[in-house]
Amino acid sequence: MLRISNELKTGLMVIVCFAVLLWLVVKTGDVSFNQKKGYEIKIRFNFASGIEENAPVRLTGVEVGKVKKIELEYLPQTKALLTVWIDEKAKVRKDSQVYINTLGLMGEKYIEITSGESSEFLKNGDELVGEDPFQMEKLLKKGEAIAQKIEETLTDVRTLAQNANGIISDNKAGINRIVGNLEETSKNFTEFSDDIKRHPWKLLMKGKEDEGGGDKKK
Repeated sequence: MLRISNELKTGLMVIVCFAVLLWLVVKTGDVSFNQKKGYEIKIRFNFASGIEENAPVRLTGVEVGKVKKIELEYLPQTKALLTVWIDEKAKVRKDSQVYINTLGLMGEKYIEITSGESSEFLKNGDELVGEDPFQMEKLLKKGEAIAQKIEETLTDVRTLAQNANGIISDNKAGINRIVGNLEETSKNFTEFSDDIKRHPWKLLMKGKEDEGGGDKKK
């Protein structure tokens, strides 16, 4: 009966583990024995939003490459410069839009390229300017600023209401007199109007009295 030594068992185990590890590496795409042909383009972002090397690159939703390198530029402004490898079969138009997207709600970041309408395509070494990703922090800051403005406005309205109440309270007697006078004037005018309607001849008498008075003065 063939007996296998412990050293041989250990060696076989190492070979099997290495083979499994090699298969996993090839499967995940980090290493490829059949090197595909392609070209590289540069993409500049003001804010890279957590993108990492080897992140997928998609053209209209189809994976066509990956991020090879990420650098920082400092002149004239600080920007993230991404070197992206694209499969030679994928053609990116010169007016394409580029932005950083997320696979799922909390998934990995990737580069999404939305094709434009130009008849010209990018070549090796060409550049694109990426769209700035949505930043939740800025939205929260704007929301806080708006909330503060609303609170300040409400405070001003409350102060104005209190002052108005104070003005009305301090001048209540005078306001009541004015309202009373207006009501009395309105009542007198209504009575006078009603009296004239029922006795229009009073206007004639009044006119003659005025004329007589005028003659006497003469």
